Amino acid sequence: MVCVHYGPHGERLIRRGVELSEMLGAPLYVLNVDSSDSDEYNQSKEMFMAVWKRLAEEAGAEFMVRKRRGRKTTDVIVEAAEEKDVTQIIIGQSAQTLWQELTKRNFVNELISKMKMMDLHVVAVQRMRAGLEETHEEGVISYLVKNEGVYQLSDEPEGQDYIKGKFFHELHTEFENGLFRIEQDGKARYLHICEGTLSDPL
Repeated sequence: MVCVHYGPHGERLIRRGVELSEMLGAPLYVLNVDSSDSDEYNQSKEMFMAVWKRLAEEAGAEFMVRKRRGRKTTDVIVEAAEEKDVTQIIIGQSAQTLWQELTKRNFVNELISKMKMMDLHVVAVQRMRAGLEETHEEGVISYLVKNEGVYQLSDEPEGQDYIKGKFFHELHTEFENGLFRIEQDGKARYLHICEGTLSDPL
């Protein structure tokens, strides 16, 4: 069972799940734990959800969405896994998505302590970045230009408030969706771009 949440890493994780599923000859499940407290429409999230559903369908996997409703994310994951008799769980370790809590050691320990007869696979950010060429076009120099409090993707620097970086356009989409790489404290940081607008906090 692959656990995916808001962000492009979900595609990479699903592909990893497909490989493991085929190797084991086992059915594949893709789980999204919805942590929102309302049913308010979120266009960015819905776009990612559409991609995940398509990938799951193409792989013959079952796509599941479970509301957290005040419960711990670990409880929701284990509950879904037990319901489907899952033996392998895949999660992503990334501080750049709403799965930020997964980077905390206590989350992984807590999840493992609740798992029965299951193995946990944690896919690191660095390994997913190495696979950018599988999911995104080659990066090009671009700019994030601030306009009415929102940073928007641009080919040229405009005004006084802009950020220079490299934009990796997501494959198989007509929209300006992808990752924007900047250098921060000597390290590369990847920001999510959805329909030409920055969706991550700076």
